[in-house]
Amino acid sequence: MTTPAESEIRSLVSTYAQAVVTRDGASWQSTWSKDGVWELMGQAPRGRDALLEHWNKLMGGIQFVYQLAGEGKVQIDASGERGTGSFPTVEFAKFGEGPGNLLLGTYHDEYILEDGQWLFAKRRMQIQYMGPSDLSGTPVAG
Repeated sequence: MTTPAESEIRSLVSTYAQAVVTRDGASWQSTWSKDGVWELMGQAPRGRDALLEHWNKLMGGIQFVYQLAGEGKVQIDASGERGTGSFPTVEFAKFGEGPGNLLLGTYHDEYILEDGQWLFAKRRMQIQYMGPSDLSGTPVAG
């Protein structure tokens, strides 16, 4: 049985993915706690403003992006104010005039209940594959 907290966190993950697809920076930024950390490809910006600045830089180089979040796992700790989870993620992107790109990975998350709302305290992307969408590239070990 899914708890209300788990449902809210699943909605948070969906909001995040939808904000990527629609390129809605304000909505994307609203999914983060005030001290949130986003670990992605060797970078780890912290805090809502730094996160949005980094996101805008990344999105600026992308002509098209579509992100799908799969069914993930969510666990709420005994305090009821923190949780962890992991969600498989598929992302299709086109950078400028170059070929399309496929990213297959898993977001490993930490959640916090902040001002009555579940938010990302930390998201770490573990990339399993990033390359041509025909999967002709080399999977990432690990």
